[in-house]
Amino acid sequence: MPVRSLLTAAAIPVALLLAAFFAFVGYHKAFAPLAELAQHRVWTLALPEWLGRTIGWSELLLAAILLSIAVPRLRAWAGTAAALLVINQMAAAAVHWSRAETDALPQNAVLVALLVLVGLAARHRQKAVGETS
Repeated sequence: MPVRSLLTAAAIPVALLLAAFFAFVGYHKAFAPLAELAQHRVWTLALPEWLGRTIGWSELLLAAILLSIAVPRLRAWAGTAAALLVINQMAAAAVHWSRAETDALPQNAVLVALLVLVGLAARHRQKAVGETS
């Protein structure tokens, strides 16, 4: 099996799990009461409420777009969603670091690594679709 196919085969279930995760956390950031978010040390509480809620909505949207990894013609969208979620996680890590919540940083690192895998698979597949034989 070519490396490209292995990468895609690994990335699809990872993208589905990431989509479920970001849908869950995005939903809570968008809709949960601030007191509940504070109990879970949600990083968006360091921002104005409207911006934190907007980030929750963006996570919901990007979670849905991650699902496009399963459709070969739409994989580039999954790669874009993964890249935007990497930026999201870098911001989250920066806030956790600034608040001395270093126990949250391994989760951010794992999410970034998995998002990079999805992004690479989407990029490789995009190249393969555009190649001529």
